[in-house]
Amino acid sequence: MLIRKAHAIALKRLLKDQEDSLAFSEFAVEDTNTLLELERAGLVRQQTPVRWVLTYSGTALAQALQELYTAGPKPYGESEDETGGDIVLRSTHGLPAPEEWEDDWRWLGTEIIAMLDAADRAGRVGPKAESALMDRGLAARVWDREKKAEYTILSDAGRTVLEIYRNTHPRLIIDNELADFIRSAPIGPAPSSRLPLGSHEEHMLEAMRLIAYSAPIADVVAFTALGQAVKRALQAGGFGEGTVLSGDLLWLLAQHADGEDIGADSVAVLQSLGYLDSEGELLPAGEWALEAFRLWRDGPRTDVWTLAITAEEVEILQTIDALWKKYGETGNEDEIPTFKRLRREMIDRKVKEYRRLLEKYGRKIKEMPRQYQAIAQKFAEAKDLAKWYDDNFVLRESLYSLESFNLVSSDEDERGAEVFNITPIGREVLAEQEKGRRDITSTAVKAITMTRKMFSAPADDWWQEAHEAGLIGSAEPTRSGWLYAHLAETLYRRPLVTRFEMLVFQTIPESGMTVDEVYEILQKRGEEPERIRWALEKLEARHLIEILPDGNVVETEAGKLLDRALSGVPQGFGNPVNPLMVRVLSALREVGTLYVKERKVRVLPRNIKEAWKRSGLSKEAFDDALKAARVSGFVGKNSVTTAGLLVLEATEAMQPKIGSELGGFIQPEELG
Repeated sequence: MLIRKAHAIALKRLLKDQEDSLAFSEFAVEDTNTLLELERAGLVRQQTPVRWVLTYSGTALAQALQELYTAGPKPYGESEDETGGDIVLRSTHGLPAPEEWEDDWRWLGTEIIAMLDAADRAGRVGPKAESALMDRGLAARVWDREKKAEYTILSDAGRTVLEIYRNTHPRLIIDNELADFIRSAPIGPAPSSRLPLGSHEEHMLEAMRLIAYSAPIADVVAFTALGQAVKRALQAGGFGEGTVLSGDLLWLLAQHADGEDIGADSVAVLQSLGYLDSEGELLPAGEWALEAFRLWRDGPRTDVWTLAITAEEVEILQTIDALWKKYGETGNEDEIPTFKRLRREMIDRKVKEYRRLLEKYGRKIKEMPRQYQAIAQKFAEAKDLAKWYDDNFVLRESLYSLESFNLVSSDEDERGAEVFNITPIGREVLAEQEKGRRDITSTAVKAITMTRKMFSAPADDWWQEAHEAGLIGSAEPTRSGWLYAHLAETLYRRPLVTRFEMLVFQTIPESGMTVDEVYEILQKRGEEPERIRWALEKLEARHLIEILPDGNVVETEAGKLLDRALSGVPQGFGNPVNPLMVRVLSALREVGTLYVKERKVRVLPRNIKEAWKRSGLSKEAFDDALKAARVSGFVGKNSVTTAGLLVLEATEAMQPKIGSELGGFIQPEELG
């Protein structure tokens, strides 16, 4: 949905025609493109070859816009209550009449819709969106009598516009010329300068919700989930004259795929466009066209999935791999990566690393990369290197983090000992990191995966972070970017909240707050900004929170469930929930009996041994995790408590739900 000056003037004229049933606006030939863009957005329709009229959504939007530019600005000071509670309107900007707008000023666009959606989710407008929404009359400053604080919320107009957008279904009609434009356009995320800005083709794509721009400034562009499916379909087919892909064609294709008779002529059309082969079977273009149909009809996903791995965790993966290789070469069981053997190897590696750093920089520790300085200073003063390692590197937490993303698994070997195995997903990450060990942040991965929504492109700083990490090139994700995006949308997550992450998690209310406020609260307690940043990255990667493009942060549904589960955990308890606990809880639920009214699972003592076997953990690891689960309140004497069941519910809510086989990002091997 795109509203610039020409679109707003057309809506104004058509609304006047509608209010006066005898009126009839004759549009000039040069207005045709503007009307087509509004028509694709679902705001107008062509009643006769020469007469255009507003749709229901178009009428509602034209009226909302008219109210803004006829009402004028509201003065600063107490005014009507816009929320029905204790919040009283203080000030809001007015909007000039459309004729006074700059030609290329965007009153509405995908970046504005993204800001409206973020504010609606958080219950307030984020700091990055305040100026843009206030300038458009879509937000208002308010005073909270209870908290004695002033902040910004969506105005009535802002909420109305968002509701109109959500309830409007765009039309999908692509002719051969627009199809060629789509084929040549970068899939993104890419700088918006890579598209011919202001062109009719660009406007048509945005009107049909095939592309989206970044918030708050439209400096990054990407094809949306629907746009990506359409682009894939047109890269493999859709070659012809006239209309090559449309809603009508997609309906025919879906009916044919369902086994319905659509007639020989319709089959011939789909074959000529390359969606069906000579036998009437789906070709690759047809498969992607069906995915486009699903997204166009049902809408894309609303969740964003991401992933976060530190360079330190990658090194642990590499060390586990090296130890297994040593064992394979020597057959020496002492080389098997148990926790004790892995810790010893990591101590050796870290001692060598920091000795090299001190040899290189000497006493000039402040000239080292910042992330090494504090630990290097402690290393220079350390007398017990094993203690130095344990004080600065929490190996068990890193292993928990790797297992939370299904990169590593804690298993029991033939001797009954806990050993660590690298999963197939972990192997993929290992192979990708061979060219250079580095952090992969949630923000960088999200810069790619968020395009799977209807109207989201990454903010410029998110795009830049992904670009610097090698996940995005100049016009689209790299092979590495596609890999991490695919993993983020398909891997199985288990909950993990470390002691520090618990502190950060509990700072964020269900209704949300700004990221700046999170930093402000925690930095007042003496916490380091970098530590806060990584806690937020990990919590988001585990799908417990979402950092929105307007600067707000909110809990996800999984986060809300886990928040309730953790409410009874003793203050300061280390790792109040971890993947091994979740495996124990899941195994106990399998061997127990659910009591629905009491919201608990009772487990007979004799079934505990069966639960241990089902968990796949060593006896020691199982007993330790069971003991920790009892301290956290997830397990009673002989039951999984309500809190424990909430943890399992949260675990299910942390998993991506792919709508179809093509619903996620393509596999790296498909890139050729």
